[in-house]
Order: sequence, then structure tokens, then C-alpha cells
Amino acid sequence: MLGKKLIIASTLLFLITCSIIWYLSVQRINLYEKNITLVEEITTENRLKDTESRLYELYNISKKNVIFLRDLIELDLKTNTPIEITQQKLSRFLNIDNNYFQVRLIDRRGMEMIRIENKSNPVTTNTQYKGDRDYFKKALALPKGKVYISEIELNVENQEVEVPHRPTIRFFTPIYLQNELKGIVGLNLNATHWLDNFKGQNISFLNSKNEVFHSSDNEKPYETLKTDLSKKNSFGHPYYHVRKINHEGKHLWTLYTKVNLASIQNQLSAYKKSTYITSAILTLGLMILLGIVYILYKKNKQVNALNKIVTQQLNERDTLLKEIHHRVKNNLQVITSLLSLQSSFINDEKIKALFRYSQYRINSMAIIHEMLYKSNDLSRIDYGRYVNQLATTLIASMKGRNKEIDLKLEAEELHLNLDTSVPLGLMINEIITNSLKYGFKNKNKGLITIKFEKAQYPNYLLHIGDNGSGFSETVNFRNTKSLGLKLIHMLSLQLKGNIEKDNTEEGTHYIITFQEIEQIS
Repeated sequence: MLGKKLIIASTLLFLITCSIIWYLSVQRINLYEKNITLVEEITTENRLKDTESRLYELYNISKKNVIFLRDLIELDLKTNTPIEITQQKLSRFLNIDNNYFQVRLIDRRGMEMIRIENKSNPVTTNTQYKGDRDYFKKALALPKGKVYISEIELNVENQEVEVPHRPTIRFFTPIYLQNELKGIVGLNLNATHWLDNFKGQNISFLNSKNEVFHSSDNEKPYETLKTDLSKKNSFGHPYYHVRKINHEGKHLWTLYTKVNLASIQNQLSAYKKSTYITSAILTLGLMILLGIVYILYKKNKQVNALNKIVTQQLNERDTLLKEIHHRVKNNLQVITSLLSLQSSFINDEKIKALFRYSQYRINSMAIIHEMLYKSNDLSRIDYGRYVNQLATTLIASMKGRNKEIDLKLEAEELHLNLDTSVPLGLMINEIITNSLKYGFKNKNKGLITIKFEKAQYPNYLLHIGDNGSGFSETVNFRNTKSLGLKLIHMLSLQLKGNIEKDNTEEGTHYIITFQEIEQIS
């Protein structure tokens, strides 16, 4: 049940995590698209601002130049300088800056007085009548000190558009002599050179008539623009950024630049690809993780099934072992009962005593099996509790409950296995039996002390004795015909230990070293 809940929780977590991953991926792509679009818009706007600034600079410089020429001519008129000298000065000016191709001095009637071209023949004597031109009329009507600036248009000579085409902006200002209007002076700017500076910069120019004077978008020059500058793509982004310029409130320009949508799409495609690949890898990783969880669930299910079988078998084994120990204990009790029954037909007290002592020995083993089948741990018994029960039973059996034979036992946290418990229990049984039989033979009071200590691994120490009458001087502890003492020595060897008699204490005391016998099964 827990495994199924784990699988369901893992699947839900997988779906939620995948949803979050792909949602965040889409959000990142949208944010990235906004950012690169914003960067492109900023770049485009900066390009338009720079062009506008350069256009204003062109106007301001040209205005300053035509004012300079006006002051130069007015000074020559005041000083009656020959017109030829003035022509030479104007010619030198044109040679300094090839952006200007023509300087004109027109009198108030509209006739050209000076006309200088920026060519191999700078001075032109073939003057023309300009009184009917719009720029003449508007410039002549200006107040003193003002400058007329024309729209950008193709230059016209002799009533025809000049070929090759020359985009022209005219700068004219009136000339006064002693506050009397004498005419106008003007500079014709060849905008071709200036517009050529924007080649390759993705910038286009339109005049007030919406005619193309420079285009980076393959538009036909000097024709009306046919492209819809308000057009947008499928994402709602404009193809063009447009800036309207109205210089001094008179001269309208339209600057526009094409947004680099291809670059945006390429960057966006590359970013989408990397983002989707990353999301796919994360999703695949989560799928692999989910697969591992499922495999572990199946393995865990199999292990749990095996554990149940093993647990069941262990329970069955423990039940069987408990039943065996119970039956062994019952059989030992049957043997003691048979010995008791058999001894009832014997009149010799010594022989009866032999039967009785055999019963005590059998009972020491029966107690162990009884404790094992009652315990949850079938491998070890609480040896302190066992010794207490063994000694108490012996005292009650041999001395009766009215005799004041006390027991002092120290055996905390001592747990021994079956193979050690049986021989050690027989040894303790013999020593206590001898104490009760000989040490307290004519006494109704006494003390039996038993103390267990843990020595250097793997050894244990057992201090056991009584405060009775002690050994007779005729008895040899090491070499005796007594079955009990012989049995004690044999059992100490079986426990890989040694037994020593402690003569420093009153009564009979032993110091026994022993080791826990390793169980084979």
C-alpha cells in the first residue's frame, strides 16, 4: 500500500515538475523575445536620433555658411569692391567644401548678378532670370538676418531636372546695404554627398512629398514611397521605425529604418532551441528518475514479499524452537519425577542423596529451557535472573523455607547463549549444592554470594562462595574423589576457563574465569 502511494506521489510530482519546467521555459522564451526586441528598438531609435542630429548639424552649418557669405558680400558692397574680387572669394569658398555646388547673388529684380559653380570653370557668365522661382520670392520677403531653407528636391537647370540627379537644398538670405534691400545670396547644397554617408547604415530619407531621396530598402530613388511603414509582422512587431522631423517648423523630413527582424528571429530560434533542449533533457531525467523509482518499487515489493516469507519462516522456526525447549523442559521434569519416584523405593540415604543431587543437576538445565521458551530471544537468556531462580530453588529444596540462608547476587546486563549457560549453570549448581550440603551443615543462617564481572574480552569472572564452615583440611581441592568437585573442574575446562579457591575470604569462595562458547548453529 505504501509502495503504491509512493508511485502515485512520484507520478504527480513528475507531472507537476514537468509542467513547471515547460511553463518556465515558455516564460523565459517570451521574456527573451521581449528583451531582444527592446534592444533592437533601442538600437533603431538611437540610429534615428543620430541621423536627426546629423541632419540638424547640416542645416546649422549651412545657415552659418550662407550668413558668412552674406556678410562678405555686404562688406564688399560697402567698400565698392569690384565684383570680380567678390566672385573669386566665393569661388574659393566653394572649393573648400564640395558639399556645396553653387553660390548665387540675385538682385531684387530676380536677375543673377553672380553665379559660381563648383566645377573646373567656377565662374559662370551665363546668368539667368530667377524672379519667378519660389525660393527667390520667399527669400526676398524675409526680414533682415533671416535665412530661407528650401525642401530637398532635385536640382533644375533651364526648366529641366538636372541629369545626373542632384538632390538639392537651397539656403538663401536677403542682402541689405544701409537698410536698403539689394537682393539675396544663396548656397545650393548637394545632398548627394551627405546622403552617401548613410550607405550601409539601414536608414532612409523622405521629403515632405513622401519622395524617396535615400533608401536602404531597395526603393526607387526620387519616386513616391510605396511601402507601408506602419506594417507589422505576425507577432505585432513593426517592420519599420519612423521619425518625423520638422526643422524650424518648415522643412518636413521623414526618417525611417527597418527593424532587423531576421536577427531577432535567428536569436529567438537559437534561444528556443537551447531552452527546449534543456527542458527536454530535464524531462527525460525526471522520466528516468521516475523509472528508477518504479523499478525500486518493484524490487522493494519483491524484497517485502521475501521478507514476509522469511519472517514467517523465522516465526515458524521460533515457534518450533520454543516448542522444542518446552518439550525438553517437560522431559527433564519427567526425568526428575522418575528419579524421585525411583528414590522412594530406596532406603539407603546416601543413595537417595545421589538421586536427589542428580535431580538438582537436571533441574538446573530445565530452568534454562523454561526461560528460553518463555523469552522473545531464543539465542540468549538473562543470566542474572536464571542464577537467582536456580539458587533460590536449591536453597528452598535443601534447607527449607524457614532457614535464613540469604543470597547476594550481582549480575546486571549479563546475557549468555545456551551452549554457555548449561555448563555454567551445572557448575553453579554444584558449588551452591556443596555450600548448602557442607558449608551450612549445622547452621540455619548464612550468606551465599555470587558476582559476575566482565574481564578483558572475551573473558568473564565469576566470584561465588559462602560464609559457611569452609573446606576440611583433609580435603584436597585440586585432587579429590568428590563427584561435585570433579564436575566443577571439568566444566571450567569446557568453558575455556580456570577455577581458583579464594582463601582470603571466610568460608568457601571460588574465582572462576570462563569464556562464552561460540554457538555453531
